[in-house]
Amino acid sequence: MTRAQFKSASEDDNRTLNHKMKILLDIGQSLMESGADCARIIRDMRRAAAHLRIPSDQIQSHVTYTTLMLNVTDGERSLTQFRKCMKHGVNLAVIAAISKLTWRILRGNTPINAIENAVTRVRQRPRSYPVWAAALGAAIASGASCSLFGGSLPESSVATAAALIGFIAHRLSIRNEFNPYACSMIAAFAATIVAWLIPFVLALPTMWYALVSCTIFLIPGFPIINAASDVINRFISSGMTRAIDTMLIVGGMTFGIAFAILSTGIANISDVHILPTDAYISQAFAAALAAGGFSIIFNTPKKLLAIVAFEGIVTMLIRNILMNEIGLSQAVGSFVAAAVVGISALKVIHIVHTPNTLLIIPPIIPLVPGVLLYRLLFAVLYIQTISAEEFLEALRFGISGITIILAIVVGVSIPNIFIQKRMEEQQQREIDAIIARRAAEE
Repeated sequence: MTRAQFKSASEDDNRTLNHKMKILLDIGQSLMESGADCARIIRDMRRAAAHLRIPSDQIQSHVTYTTLMLNVTDGERSLTQFRKCMKHGVNLAVIAAISKLTWRILRGNTPINAIENAVTRVRQRPRSYPVWAAALGAAIASGASCSLFGGSLPESSVATAAALIGFIAHRLSIRNEFNPYACSMIAAFAATIVAWLIPFVLALPTMWYALVSCTIFLIPGFPIINAASDVINRFISSGMTRAIDTMLIVGGMTFGIAFAILSTGIANISDVHILPTDAYISQAFAAALAAGGFSIIFNTPKKLLAIVAFEGIVTMLIRNILMNEIGLSQAVGSFVAAAVVGISALKVIHIVHTPNTLLIIPPIIPLVPGVLLYRLLFAVLYIQTISAEEFLEALRFGISGITIILAIVVGVSIPNIFIQKRMEEQQQREIDAIIARRAAEE
């Protein structure tokens, strides 16, 4: 279909309108399977629908974690299409490409066949980094996180090696089409075993910080943030499903770690604490490595790596300064750091022309307090042998860890809470202006 042949939905025959709806579902499926939240999926689909001359008052969309539904009605007929989305992952390059594509086709009045081909190319494009680079990113992110928790250089090295083995185990499990929760369990078990085995073979003491950080690359950061975003934006069904999916992933990780602990007889971890130091230069370097490593795992476009690494430095320094110099709690420090990232990203996205999702999640993953949650896990595993005081202390640390995670999620979601509606209205005004200008030219 050429530019001159574009018609409004009410003037299309059923075949053409179904073709347009298929393209919209292709866009939605690409976003859902790449880790986009529901608000972004609907926003990008409606942007493309505006270009395809489907008025906003004639299209209804329903988005859940596994199903997309579109209905178009013009008063005389009603067409509905469903699309299942069963493969979920994180691919930030696809999210960025789809966002740019929907704006480009709208501004350029792109023909429908060119749109379909462009969407297909985005969905089929290879990842920006080879598998070995992603494995190295996971290893570096975990090793750097070990340093951020207070681990020494040898402990960070062990965590790096263990995470590398865990990532390889995870990739092999996925390749063999295992259940995704089983994949997390296998990877966590492999990484924890290696983190214990290396010091054991070298006749060294147990490296606790390596144990608690070697599995951090498995933390489901995107499902956590997306679950909060969906609930805040009143996509309750999708948000709760994402939350349950997150819990199952964490459950798989927990089972794998627990099985490794019970198999090796690792002793209690009650003396291990998170120790963000005042060595700001080393912490800044570790934060940059951690944010960069997670960015590679999430397939962030290469041109954004430096920005994300810098955000990681800013995030960690804000948290550490608030904790070490002002004496605030870790939850408050993490909240402020996440909020600064979320708010500043709103300005940066207009400079680099990319969705804010790419800039806000990789830098905050290192803030997740793995040590505190690990201590709670140990208490549960050894509940028959520890004292009531030790269990209550571990429970307190676990609650603190959950509180910190909630603080991070709320902090990074501040743009969605306060200014999301205004941003959407501004974008809609721009879309309306483009459509009006195009109508005047025709």
